Amino acid sequence: MLLRSSMVLFILALLVGCSNTQYKEYHSSSESYAGKGGARELVDDFEIWSNGEPPRTFKVIGILEDERPGGVISMRRLKGDMVKKARENGGDALIELGNSSVTSGYYNSGSATAYSIGNTTNAYGSSVAVPIRRNYSSFAVIKYLD
Repeated sequence: MLLRSSMVLFILALLVGCSNTQYKEYHSSSESYAGKGGARELVDDFEIWSNGEPPRTFKVIGILEDERPGGVISMRRLKGDMVKKARENGGDALIELGNSSVTSGYYNSGSATAYSIGNTTNAYGSSVAVPIRRNYSSFAVIKYLD
């Protein structure tokens, strides 16, 4: 039972894990950009643009780079975490620049049981392999000018 509990805790740690998010100020010779439109998603009343940009004038004030485990729980929190970080740095919206996932290995676990009765031995077992994924994302933090 202790082994099973330890395995469950290990798998949960892999799925939740810690993320590493960095904000970097963006400097450009261009003062502003005129967006042409894209796909908009609202997360916590904050705009996240993908496949384009907002159809208005804006300035890029920073870049958010994020690395986290690719598990369900940590990925569910990705956009909310990015919105929080963008707000902390004075952003009005985000533009998703990229998102990729890499398999960095596998966690393997197995068990088997064997028993004998007379001259006959029976055995059965099972195993599981769980991929260990890392996700890399980047977002532009923007400030609206109009």
